[in-house]
Parts: sequence; structure tokens; C-alpha cells
Amino acid sequence: MPDSRRASRIRQQIARLHAERSTVEAALLRHRRMLAAGLIARHLGTAEAKRASVAFYLSWARAGRTRLAHVPKGRLGRVRALTEAWREYRAALRRWRELAARLDALWAELGEAQAERPEDFAP
Repeated sequence: MPDSRRASRIRQQIARLHAERSTVEAALLRHRRMLAAGLIARHLGTAEAKRASVAFYLSWARAGRTRLAHVPKGRLGRVRALTEAWREYRAALRRWRELAARLDALWAELGEAQAERPEDFAP
């Protein structure tokens, strides 16, 4: 016999997750400039003396290897904004995937909650 209370709770969860997914999709669709790399701070120097100031580098992977490129101080603000936009995009995409997987499971669960079992069905 179908479980209408369970089905109702599942529908409510689906509606909440669908609304959140729509918000995440809107953020993903927003046009923005990004730089597909991370920004890291390094205190390089010699074994005897480290640098007095921090140096910033772009970090990205290509062909399974990490690449680094120095970022001049004059470009640091712009590069930081571009890499942060990339980080936010990746976080939103990760959340979208989580929501899609959860919605997929809930749709299957809803079908089970609404379905009648053949052993209970009397034509």
C-alpha cells in the first residue's frame, strides 16, 4: 500500500532541494571572468634565510604535473579576484552535483513510496 505521509515528506524535500539547485544553477550561469588556478603564498629563500616578504604563485595542474608561475605584486589584486571566482565556481559546481545526486535518490524513493506492491494489488 502506498505510504502517502512518506511520499509527502519526500515531495517537500524534493521541492527544497530543487529550489536550492535552481539558486546554484543561477550562480553557475552568471557570466564571470575566472582563472583556472589556485593562488599560493610562499616564503622562499635559502636554507639559512627565508624571504622577508611573501611571494605569490599561481598553481595549476597540466598533464598530471603541478605548474607554478610567479605573480608580480602589481597584478596580485586582479589575479586574486580571478582565482577566487574560479574557487567559487568549483564550489558551486560541487554543490550542484551533491544536490543532483540527492534529488536522483529522492525521485527513486518517491516512486517506491507511491507504488503499490503486486502482492497487495487485487485487480
